[in-house]
Amino acid sequence: MKMTVISITKSWFCATGVAIIASYCILTHNGTVNGKSKAEQVASRICKDGTTSEYKSKNRHSSATKKTTTAKVATKEIKIPKYVLNPIYTPFTNAVNKLTEEMAGIAKGGEVRLKNGFSLLNKNGKPTIVFPEAYTNVCIGGVAMGDVFKGGNFLVRRTKIDDTDQEMIDEVSICGYKRLDEPEFYCTEVTYSVLPSTKQIVSIRMTGDLSVRKTSNADRMIREIKQWMKEDYGAVDLHAEVPDRMIALKKFRIGKGIYAEVAVTWKKQRMSDGSDARIEINFTTSELEEDSLYERQALGAAADEARVDELNKSGVNYFTVRPKVKEDDVKRKVVR
Repeated sequence: MKMTVISITKSWFCATGVAIIASYCILTHNGTVNGKSKAEQVASRICKDGTTSEYKSKNRHSSATKKTTTAKVATKEIKIPKYVLNPIYTPFTNAVNKLTEEMAGIAKGGEVRLKNGFSLLNKNGKPTIVFPEAYTNVCIGGVAMGDVFKGGNFLVRRTKIDDTDQEMIDEVSICGYKRLDEPEFYCTEVTYSVLPSTKQIVSIRMTGDLSVRKTSNADRMIREIKQWMKEDYGAVDLHAEVPDRMIALKKFRIGKGIYAEVAVTWKKQRMSDGSDARIEINFTTSELEEDSLYERQALGAAADEARVDELNKSGVNYFTVRPKVKEDDVKRKVVR
């Protein structure tokens, strides 16, 4: 199918010398001359609105001082992949429904108090976990801890079984990725992990590539993030030893049971974009760790049983638990 593609690149240049780049594409409806002309108008407007000589970030914690945007237009053939139904999706969905009914049944008689201020409600037959105020204040990229997550994907983690060519599913989670509109704390991508039965966010992970060149630059970033943690969340410093492979590591506690960790790690080699390190910021809720582990194990067992059954029948080794998978993956006999 002929399509007109607008490739957009946004760059932020920070006071620390860190360059953060976000890239994405827009596809127009066709690849005609008229379609390309309209795409060029859109690209021109994006560049004009998105480029400033002196950029002041809306996020007061960001050190960005300049922002530029470029857009390129090209007409190309777009291959539309063919999809087939994933046979392990139905038993997996049944397992999710069973967990949901189980949790809703616990709160059938009314509100149930959970650990450290959490409570469980039954709303229209569906479980709803009420998070303490300290947790809902943790808001990244417009999504707060405890929000009901929509549009996520079920993902699996697998390990190889010793002395065999088989792999076993040992963890299942609902994850979603969101690219931040601005370089929030030097990170450009956010992952939300969700409790399957309630679809509510129980942990948030932010990641990004850095060009730090020396340890002092990384320490400066950590101090900036530490100040934000204390001002906005009332975070308390926790002792943390920095492993040899890391440049910097900082741990915090928020409220009675939410933990945050900031880690900056060297890459094995400097990349072509100049990045030589990786930053990761994690927010986790320890109170729900036991429930989350139980549900992941239950889903992992259901998915693994269906996967083995399908492998024996068709020879295709499925890992993904999305409703549909690419036909090309099925032909390769391994669906990840």
